[in-house]
Amino acid sequence: MQITFQVSLYPIAKNDFKTPINNFIAGLRKSGIGVTVHETSTIGSGDAEKVFEAIKNAYVTASMQGDTVMVLTVVNGAPTGEELKELNRNQ
Repeated sequence: MQITFQVSLYPIAKNDFKTPINNFIAGLRKSGIGVTVHETSTIGSGDAEKVFEAIKNAYVTASMQGDTVMVLTVVNGAPTGEELKELNRNQ
């Protein structure tokens, strides 16, 4: 099953919060799933098993660097590119 996800990682009480976030994103990319980084979250898609495995591994690695909160949203029926264009056109 193909899914789309949005994930945000929040290292807690870290002066250098960017390094764990960048390492988390690098871990997702290394797994081969497609990801796009935005200002407040990372969005991607792929096979559900591969996505969940990649997110689990990246989170475990990030958690080894300190306390970490992760927010994850998953959908298996995301709008197509054309549907998104139409939705945004009507704003």
